[in-house]
Amino acid sequence: MPRPMETTARFAALAVAAALVLGACTGGEDGSRTTGATGGTGSQDTGPTPAQTLTPGVGTFTYENAGLTVIVHVEGSTGTLEVDNLSGHDLDEPGLYVLDAVDGHEISVDVSRSAPVAAGETASFDVSLGEVDIDQIGLLVLLFGRDNFGAFVRTG
Repeated sequence: MPRPMETTARFAALAVAAALVLGACTGGEDGSRTTGATGGTGSQDTGPTPAQTLTPGVGTFTYENAGLTVIVHVEGSTGTLEVDNLSGHDLDEPGLYVLDAVDGHEISVDVSRSAPVAAGETASFDVSLGEVDIDQIGLLVLLFGRDNFGAFVRTG
């Protein structure tokens, strides 16, 4: 258990450090905050980020990691899967599945004539969501062979 003198010394050191950090901030002429230590301006609140407007029945999903870029374009219940394999590794045939937005159950997605994609190659495949509506996609997941590569981000 610390002695009272040690506790007081720690508190004093923290108070001095906090005063130095707060003292380094000064107000700019335009009302913005600047930091004396760096001379740069602080972040300014520009308000909330506008909501992305999505076209009903249409979507683009993107996966990018370690030289691998995969884009899925969906319109209605069909679409394309485009693979750009700059990963330096050959990949097994691509596959997809959806986790339902409502209850999370897994729904298979058909990738027509799926085939391996060699390192440095690009490939395009047709996909069919079957009875899945694009609004049911809670998460779109990428597979190569039996390996789960992770989820896509909806980019359009």
